[in-house]
Amino acid sequence: MKLRGYRGTDRELLTGPWLAGELLGLPIEEWPVLAEPTQVPPPAGPDEELCVADGAFVRYTGIDWVHRRARVEIGVHSGLSEVDALLEAVVAHGFTGLNLRRLHGWVTPAAAPGSGALAAAGFRREAVVPAATWFDGAPAAREIWGTTRHD
Repeated sequence: MKLRGYRGTDRELLTGPWLAGELLGLPIEEWPVLAEPTQVPPPAGPDEELCVADGAFVRYTGIDWVHRRARVEIGVHSGLSEVDALLEAVVAHGFTGLNLRRLHGWVTPAAAPGSGALAAAGFRREAVVPAATWFDGAPAAREIWGTTRHD
């Protein structure tokens, strides 16, 4: 899978039924009818990189060019079945294309984020924050997952 740069015609990929800010935002099947879909803004400055792939967007945000790290957000539409290949492309672009050393992001386990796919891509759970977000009518834990390039 190959990531490419964001274009204005890709705007529809930035809206969907997943939790905002997730490292791996997979579509939530029982998305409430009255809930607004999550909307991700286009890049607004030099500390953001927005890429798209078939049926998904990848946002590197809060890029710290000095310490070479960034938070990653991914939004996947229902048509993408190649989550493993997408995560591999995300890590490769972050480490090679952007020359970063560390990638990290939020994961809400109750939203079924596919932690097996994250682990296969080199991400590891680093911390758990209890009751950090509201999900399905109750507080839910969020986890910080990260990966580091060792060179």
